[in-house]
Amino acid sequence: MGPVGHTVISSAVGAVTWGVTGSPLAGGIALGVGVLIDVDHLYDFYQWWIKGRPNKFFVFFHGWEYSFIGVLVLLLAFYHPFLLAVTVAHLSHVTTDHFYNRVAPLGYFILYRVWVRFDAERLLPGINLGDSYKSLPRLFPFRRYWEPWYWRKVEPWLASRAAGSRGGVDAPD
Repeated sequence: MGPVGHTVISSAVGAVTWGVTGSPLAGGIALGVGVLIDVDHLYDFYQWWIKGRPNKFFVFFHGWEYSFIGVLVLLLAFYHPFLLAVTVAHLSHVTTDHFYNRVAPLGYFILYRVWVRFDAERLLPGINLGDSYKSLPRLFPFRRYWEPWYWRKVEPWLASRAAGSRGGVDAPD
């Protein structure tokens, strides 16, 4: 799921969190966490398109374990509206990604990703991460304003980086 989808869902989660806790700040935290978890994709993009390693899938903040730990702490040790906001926002983000993206059933468990050494083929079977830049424009709003620039300036550079990671051979479209 892209930033727009996560923003919509996280806005709803934030509104409900605000309503349940009575804290507008907790609602804002839920909105922020629900969207900003995706910052971990920047490391993956760097690995795929700059370092030429499209065979790894890290997304360190996307892990069911974090949500489970948050729920356990909330239920057994400590309650705070901000912790509730972070936990619910993280849980909603990982849940929507789990059902929206084509990741292996255990792919959003950090421990499983470590176990398989972040091997993209096992975590994302049949998906070529090196070519993922081709679908990048559809994830963001206002495409008509910036997409021509993307295809003219950014895409050729990313394509050359991806081709370099495959020994100069382009993947079929």
